Amino acid sequence: MKPTNYSTKLLFLLWNSASMRSIFLLLFLVQTVLTAQISQKDSLANLIDNTKGLKAKALLYSELAKQFEHQDIDSAIYYAQTGYRISKKENDPEGTAENVAALGDFYVIKNNLEEAKIHYTIAVENFKKIDRPFDVAQISLIIGNINLTQNNYIDALQLYQESLDSSTENNFDLLIPHLYNNLGTLYLQLEDYDDAQIYFEKAYNLYIEKGDEYNAAQSLSNISDIKSSLGDYEEAVSGYLDVIRMFSISENWEDIAMAYNAISEIYFASQDYKKAEDYHNLSMNTIENQSGKFKGPISYYQVRIYSTAAKLLFKDNRFSESKQYAKNALQLAYANSYKKNIYENAKIISMIFDKENKLDSALAYYKIYIENSEAYQKEYDIKRITQLKMQYKFDEILKRKEIEEIQNQEEYKRKELFYTGVIIISILAVIIMILLYLNQRSKTTKGLLKQKNLELEAEKLNQDIDYKKKELASNMMYLIEKNEFITTIARKLKDIKPSVKKDNQDIIQRIINELRKNSSEKLWDEFEIRFKEVHSDFYDALNTTFPDLTPNEIKLCAFLRLNMTTKEISAITHQSIKSINMARFRLRKKINIDRDENLIVFLSQL
Repeated sequence: MKPTNYSTKLLFLLWNSASMRSIFLLLFLVQTVLTAQISQKDSLANLIDNTKGLKAKALLYSELAKQFEHQDIDSAIYYAQTGYRISKKENDPEGTAENVAALGDFYVIKNNLEEAKIHYTIAVENFKKIDRPFDVAQISLIIGNINLTQNNYIDALQLYQESLDSSTENNFDLLIPHLYNNLGTLYLQLEDYDDAQIYFEKAYNLYIEKGDEYNAAQSLSNISDIKSSLGDYEEAVSGYLDVIRMFSISENWEDIAMAYNAISEIYFASQDYKKAEDYHNLSMNTIENQSGKFKGPISYYQVRIYSTAAKLLFKDNRFSESKQYAKNALQLAYANSYKKNIYENAKIISMIFDKENKLDSALAYYKIYIENSEAYQKEYDIKRITQLKMQYKFDEILKRKEIEEIQNQEEYKRKELFYTGVIIISILAVIIMILLYLNQRSKTTKGLLKQKNLELEAEKLNQDIDYKKKELASNMMYLIEKNEFITTIARKLKDIKPSVKKDNQDIIQRIINELRKNSSEKLWDEFEIRFKEVHSDFYDALNTTFPDLTPNEIKLCAFLRLNMTTKEISAITHQSIKSINMARFRLRKKINIDRDENLIVFLSQL
C-alpha cells in the first residue's frame, strides 16, 4: 500500500450540535477511486495465475481485492484473506501489511469495527517492519477514529498522539491537520472546550494554508459550536455564516442545514425568536429539498432540526405542531439511540400533554424524560471520569516523552563526549606522531651529524696519522742522515787517530765512542716518541703476543713495522748489515715465522 492521498483515502463526516453541547462522530472509510472495469479484474486474475513468486502473488491479491471493494465486498474480503494467508505463510511483512490493511477497510464498510481494528493493528505492526512510517501514522489515525466512535477516549488519544509525533517528525503535512481536527473532536466530546478549540484552530489554519476549504469549514463549524456553547453568540453566528459560505461552494447540504439550525438555536437562546424562526426555516428547506444529496445518515440531521422546530413552536404556543415535530424527533432518536434528543423531546411532549390536561400521557412521557436524562447524566459523569483518566494518561505520556527526551539528551551528550574524546585523542595522537616524527628526525639528524663528525674526526685522525707517518718518515730520514753524518765524522776521526800523539789518540777515541753512544740513544728516543704517535697499539699487541722479546728485538720489530731496509736499520743502530740479518733470523725463529712468510707483513698485521 503506497502512501495514499488522505483526502481520497479517508472521509470523516462530522455532524455538530451547538445547543446540545456535544458532537456525534460518524466514521466512513471510503475509497474514492473510480470503479474498476471487468477487463482490469480479468487482467489482474490472469496476472496472478501467471505469477510464480508467492510474495508477488500475495500483493496482486490485495490489488484485486480493492477492485471489488465497491461492487462485491464479500469477494474483496475473500481475495484479501487469500493474499493474507499466502503472505503469512511466506513470512512476508509487506504482503501481510497490504492485505490486512485492505481487510480493515472492508470491515469498516461492513460496519464491523472490532474486526477492522484487529486487522489495522496487524497492518501497523508489519508496516513498521518494512519501515513505512506514513502508512503506520495513517492507519494509527484510523484506529484512533474507531476508538473515538466507541468512546474509547484514552486509546484514541494515545493513537492520535503517536501518529502526530510521527507525522511531525517525518513532515507528513497531509496527516497533521486531520490529526489536530480529530484531537479537537475528542476533547469536544468530553466537553473540554479549551483544548478542543486549540486543536480545531490549528487544523483550520493548516487547512486554509493547503486550500482545503471543505475540511477548513468543518473545523470552523466545530469552533463555532464551542463559541455557542460558551455563550459567545456573535462570534458563533459569524463563524456559522462563513461555514455556510464555504460549504455552498462544494454543495455540502447537510453541513449547510446544520449551520442554519445552529444559528437558529443561538437566536432561540438569545430570545430573538423571529430570527430563530427565519434561520430554522432555511434549515428545514435545505433538509427537505436536498435530502437526496446528503452524504451521511439523514436521521441525524432530521432529529436535530425537528427538535429545534418543536422548541420554537412550543414557545409560540403552537402546541399541536410542536408535539408532532417532537414525536417525529423522538421516534428518530429512539431508532438511533440519541439519548439527549430522547429526553429533550419527551419533556416537550410531556409539557404539551400537561397543558392539554392529559395527565396520564404527560406522566408517561415525563418518565421517559427522567429515565433518559438520568442515563444521559450517567454518560456525562462517565465522560468526566474518562476525561480525568485521559488527563492522567496524557500527563503520563508527556512524562514518558520528557523522560525519553532527557534520555535522548543524555545519550546525545554521551555521544558528544565520546566523539569529543575521540577527536581529542586523535589530535593528541597526531601531535604525538608529529613529535615522534620530529624527534626521530632530530635523532636521525643528530645521528647523521654524529656520523658526519665521526667521519670528519676519522678523516682528521687519518690526516693526522698520515701527517705523523710522513713526519715519522721525514724524521727517520733526518735521523739516518744525521747518524750517517756522525758516523762519517767518527770514521774521519778514526782515520786521523794514528797520526796524532798517543795522548790525543785516547781523546779522539773517547770522542768517537761518545758520538756513537749519544747518537744511538737520542736517535732511538726520538724515533720511539714519533713511532708511538702513529702506531700507539703496536707495542701492546707485540708484548701481549710475544712477551719474551728483548728490548733490542722490540726495536727491530718497530723498524721492520716501518718497512725499513737492513741498510737503514744498520745506519740507525750502528750495527753491521750482517749483525742485522742475524738479528732478523733469531727474531723469526723466536716468534715462530716460517721461511716463506714475510716478516714485515706479519708485523704489520699486529
